Amino acid sequence: MKTMQRSQAFRRAIWAVPLLAGLLASCGGGGGAPPPTLSGEVHGLAPALAPNTGVLVLSVNGTRQTVSTPGYVPAVLPITFAGPFSVGQTYSVAVQTHPAGQICAVTQAGSGLLNASVSNLRVECHTTRLNDTGIAGTTPAEVSARAPDSQSGRDAEQTRLTKVGTGAFGFDFSKICSSGDLVDAAGGCPSGATWDCVRDNVTGLMWRRADQAYAGSTPAATERVCERVNWRAPTVHELLSIVHAGRAAAPYIDTDFFDVASARLYSEEMYRDASANERWTVDFSNAGIAGKYSIGGVEQRRALWVAGTSALDDPDSAAYGRQDVGTSYTLIDTRRELMWLVPKVVAPADWTAAVDSVASVNATAPGSFSDWRLPNRSELDTLVNRAYANPAMDPAVQPAIPGPGLASVVYWSSSIFIGDTARSWVIDFTYGDVSTMLKSSQARLIYVRNRVFNPTPLPPT
Repeated sequence: MKTMQRSQAFRRAIWAVPLLAGLLASCGGGGGAPPPTLSGEVHGLAPALAPNTGVLVLSVNGTRQTVSTPGYVPAVLPITFAGPFSVGQTYSVAVQTHPAGQICAVTQAGSGLLNASVSNLRVECHTTRLNDTGIAGTTPAEVSARAPDSQSGRDAEQTRLTKVGTGAFGFDFSKICSSGDLVDAAGGCPSGATWDCVRDNVTGLMWRRADQAYAGSTPAATERVCERVNWRAPTVHELLSIVHAGRAAAPYIDTDFFDVASARLYSEEMYRDASANERWTVDFSNAGIAGKYSIGGVEQRRALWVAGTSALDDPDSAAYGRQDVGTSYTLIDTRRELMWLVPKVVAPADWTAAVDSVASVNATAPGSFSDWRLPNRSELDTLVNRAYANPAMDPAVQPAIPGPGLASVVYWSSSIFIGDTARSWVIDFTYGDVSTMLKSSQARLIYVRNRVFNPTPLPPT
């Protein structure tokens, strides 16, 4: 017991030590007073997913400071920036590099004047659960043209992400050999093995590299490929997670990793309208439109097998919590770490008005938050539950939607359609179809923010 206590004390002592020496500045504070200090806490920093990936890099006035995790993760990780700092010095803390699989943000005391020591700096990190849309940019002009989708999410952080593998924008994929080994740097596999699979390091899913003919049955549960069994047809949520909707041409997927024909790919889900013989598909030849497709026709049916579980699919109703905040409801999805703002009364708007409405919403700080935004197409899809129809929405979500029939309508996303910038992506919650609509058309509004930056989750109602 004494040995364990000494070990715990030693660990606490380690974290009390300044994490990086440097950041030289002139000493201030006349009269022999000690210079001010800058310290605080990091919350939620996860252990490394692979060597050298469990590292958060912050900067103070442009000088980099490194925070790394050992083999365990304390609930709160103290951080002290080494000085000396000067009295009256202006400071600003920013995230330079996110740890793999996480997004971090400075949420408290991130900038100001050091008239006295600052000890309440707060950095919060959360594990990303959703792939982004790929509707991003590599230049300021492209980011501006594809806003507001391009200004949030993993794509917006692309230059600051630590990835386990590689991939376009915010995507993070690894190539896997049929033997289960990683494809090496030269593109090779062990003798007798071939590159057959792709691991999504964000969602945790394992995909076959190429699509297969689909005659209505999935592989046998014992079929072992890439050291994985229980291969199956994906859900619509899972298929949509690998759509690269920002590509200029078909197929709308990261072609450095997937060998997919420019065609519709089948999901495991049946479309819940009057027809009993239509299945959900995602069209990778048409930017990832999702809808019904007959399984009785003569067209070539294709599927992309997947293995594993993820946080993409519909959670139990207990995952949602709802609270009345006056003119709106807030709704929390604890599984995908999102918080929703559902206006009780809102007139349909065109897309430009929907984008402009965000500023006026945040001016009133509903729920005490002022970082609400329009959801991108991936985020909006998380509200769809295709096990239901009219509306295709989880029963725990529906009570937050005001008025009869207002759940079974079209909602705007923040994502523009790359193929025609006069159109943007929408979801019709009658059945859950994902498609595009002219920006001049009318649709309803809903807002989202990252729940992780709300340290006190709302209780379910």
